[in-house]
Amino acid sequence: MKAAIIAPGGIFTLAEHAVPQAADGAHVIAVTAAGIGPTDLMRAKGFFGPVAGPYIPGGEGVGTLADGTRVYFGHSIAPFGAIAEQTLVTDAEVWPCPAQLADDQIIALAVSGLGALLPMEEAHVQQGDNVLILGATGPVGQIALQLARMMGAGHVVAAARSADKLADLKARGWADATVQLGTGDDEAALKTVANGGFDVVLDVIYGAPAEAAMRATRPGARMMSIGVQAGQTVSLSLRDLVFRSHIGVGTGQRPAAERRAAFDRLMTMATDGSLVVDTAVYPFDRADDAWAAQAGSPHAKIVIRR
Repeated sequence: MKAAIIAPGGIFTLAEHAVPQAADGAHVIAVTAAGIGPTDLMRAKGFFGPVAGPYIPGGEGVGTLADGTRVYFGHSIAPFGAIAEQTLVTDAEVWPCPAQLADDQIIALAVSGLGALLPMEEAHVQQGDNVLILGATGPVGQIALQLARMMGAGHVVAAARSADKLADLKARGWADATVQLGTGDDEAALKTVANGGFDVVLDVIYGAPAEAAMRATRPGARMMSIGVQAGQTVSLSLRDLVFRSHIGVGTGQRPAAERRAAFDRLMTMATDGSLVVDTAVYPFDRADDAWAAQAGSPHAKIVIRR
């Protein structure tokens, strides 16, 4: 079968690969669309450990079972992945998906959606809270902005580097104010629009912007960090943290049943028309372009269609 291959050293190619074989407790899925995200590139670069042998990338996708059932899937069994004609997935990671939603929206609302929903729920967004989304222009940030509104936030701020995309988010009504990061004093800029201090911060990027955001919160604030695109460390004093909580949230490691329940909640919101995400869809024969686009920090969920 045709598949994308990551070779040792992180090199991305399109090549032939052996088809997966059916196994007890697992499904062979005919892939119709595959999603890629930052963690796929991080794995290829050895962030999670050395790349010891070739494997097929792509952590999630939509496809059909042997009986024709359309499903969403994640966590393929190594060395298989989503960017291929077929993949192999354990039973617990194969979830029915609504017929009303297109493949790209299902994929955009799955891993990215869980990355927004689970930490926002853990942060206990309350009616009237001031909420900041760091890294708001990507898929996770777009979903988080909409969820903040749905959860009753009173003042929602989007922060990221792209001025044009931030303006678009505000025009959609997803944010009350925006901050373009990296153009000056981020801490001062965030404080200017914090409405007296943020109560909740969803941080998709970490690094220096996370430091600035924590200093723009008020006592009792909850900050949830889920990504490291802007840096892998922060430097905060005890004074910065006093009466505030800062939690690193890993959503992919949650039990499958918990993730599926959250996925089902997101699908319900999407079929009601409450959630939408920007996507960029590439044909399979341009999968290398999709991979390159992901490396360029896109403001959309990258999807590869079979």
